[in-house]
Amino acid sequence: MSSKELLAPIMSFLKCETPDAWIDEAIKAENLSIILIDHPICELNV
Repeated sequence: MSSKELLAPIMSFLKCETPDAWIDEAIKAENLSIILIDHPICELNV
């Protein structure tokens, strides 16, 4: 199974791809704590 096939349910749920600019900011070391705090908060709000 290809990665595109594996990601199809996620892409269907999200409705759009994550912009490269967002990923570029998210992977910066100084933003790691923000991502680690924000992610569980977003998970709990589903």
